[in-house]
Amino acid sequence: MARKASLPIEHATRHTAIIRDPASMWSKLAWDVEVFRDIQVSYPDEPEPLAYAAVNVCIAAWSLRNWVESVRARNQRRLGIDFDRRAFFDEIAQAIPEQAACDAIANTAKHARLNDGELAGGRVSLDWQEGDEDCPPGYVLHHLKEDGRYEGLAVNRFVSLCDHWWTWLEANAMAIGMRRIPDWQQRKLRRIFGDRP
Repeated sequence: MARKASLPIEHATRHTAIIRDPASMWSKLAWDVEVFRDIQVSYPDEPEPLAYAAVNVCIAAWSLRNWVESVRARNQRRLGIDFDRRAFFDEIAQAIPEQAACDAIANTAKHARLNDGELAGGRVSLDWQEGDEDCPPGYVLHHLKEDGRYEGLAVNRFVSLCDHWWTWLEANAMAIGMRRIPDWQQRKLRRIFGDRP
């Protein structure tokens, strides 16, 4: 039985209401990273919201990779070029080192199957951290290497994830007409600080 052809990506708003291209999917990723950061600050003593928000970031990053893959494949087909999926994945792994871990976490969350990807043997850890003069006590999500050594705070890796994706989108002409600070974040900053040049 032949597979039904899907509608072009231009019709994506029929199901997403607002996400229409890789740049608007990136804006959703940036939103999820901001939610994660806000939860880290506002609810430091509640583990579930922090872990759920981290999973949402990873699913958004996985979705962004799928959007970009779809657009790249479609554009290459239009030019009569065969799309090399392996080369695409290698390019993304080089440009966005945090992506493979996000893919592994998103796949596990979505399909209830462990698929380590870059996290092969590594893991995430939600740990209670005592406070000090710089930081109140609370749960913190860490990325750990296979041998259990600390790799980094999830909040820092998620910010890097957004930065690397933005750089890639700009370099590949997929962020045309968008600014590095998404519209929703600009409105938030104006509410906090007022209109300033």
